[in-house]
Amino acid sequence: MLVVLAAGCSASPEQTSLLNRDEIFDRIDQDDDGIALRADYETVVALSNRTMVVASYPGGDITIEAVLDSLTESPPSGLIDAENPSVEQFRARLTSMVRLRLAAVAIDEAGFEIEFEVDDEILNSQVQTHLSGGFEEWAQREAVKADPRLDKFATPHCITVIATGTEIEAVAARERLDAGELAPVVASEVNIAGSTPSPNGDVGCADLLTWANAFGESAAPLGAMNAGDMSEVVSMASDYSPTGRLWLVFFVRELRHEEKNLSVLGPFAQRVLADLVVGYEVVVDDGIGSWDPAGLSVTPAR
Repeated sequence: MLVVLAAGCSASPEQTSLLNRDEIFDRIDQDDDGIALRADYETVVALSNRTMVVASYPGGDITIEAVLDSLTESPPSGLIDAENPSVEQFRARLTSMVRLRLAAVAIDEAGFEIEFEVDDEILNSQVQTHLSGGFEEWAQREAVKADPRLDKFATPHCITVIATGTEIEAVAARERLDAGELAPVVASEVNIAGSTPSPNGDVGCADLLTWANAFGESAAPLGAMNAGDMSEVVSMASDYSPTGRLWLVFFVRELRHEEKNLSVLGPFAQRVLADLVVGYEVVVDDGIGSWDPAGLSVTPAR
């Protein structure tokens, strides 16, 4: 009679259908490797508690329910059941959510207001707006503070190039410059035809990134040169020379500081933001995994 009563009490209208053995195994075997490990079991148990905080970051928490709701609202490719995602799918979405919130925290702490009590779509919109706006300018200033060389790299260098077919000719040309002869005059007399746009060796004015793209590693001396300086003799492969190489001497005519443009070195916001967020502490529930601060991702628990 006790067995009958117990069975009767367990059958309520709210009770969901019982899982068969295979369904139970499938839920525990989250990584689909055919083995129900203890770690798999712990993950299933953790995911069953929707109110549990699964990750904490400076100023906020993320619950199991928040991640599952995110998967429901914006399901990734391959997700079959948002209420029962694979461990990999759950960790991937949690990683995205943590990264977004860390970016928002960093931007807010830099002085750009972020409203946090909004859904992820609006939060991301705020972050992107700042990254392409005022935060980019702020990041440029921070980057230059960290590496003052960036100022020089973004400053147009107006240069004259001596370009000969042999090292001996280039050394002789440099000696003439050292003796006080004008670079345009020397270039017009010794440069290989077609090696520079102008016969007098004038190749124009550009930032150091542009010169690096034009002359490759040979442009390296320009990074330490100022107006009036000339480089040592350097060499690069070239079809203009019958020897297959050009021997070069760079002469810096002018540095146009007033035309400095840091934007030519690429966006700074993402790089500066990455340096900021790696310093934040993130705690992930052991049942789900652990936080990798270098990779900014949730990884399997060790």
